[in-house]
Amino acid sequence: MAAAKISLSLSESDLAFLDMQALEGRYLSRSAAVHDALRLLRESRLADAYAEAYAEGYDDEWDVAAEDGLASA
Repeated sequence: MAAAKISLSLSESDLAFLDMQALEGRYLSRSAAVHDALRLLRESRLADAYAEAYAEGYDDEWDVAAEDGLASA
């Protein structure tokens, strides 16, 4: 996957936090830390979507799905 360079404005404390993560060896670079933060944000949004779908209620139509996920006759 090709990467694009962008300009990002951060507070001094956020920048210090990124630098500390790299210095402690958690990440190889600031970019790696930001990549991980974006991954976590995506996962969080996905979890929210699953929770919202679950809150809408159980659908009896799921009972006709076979183990392979395809509806059986």
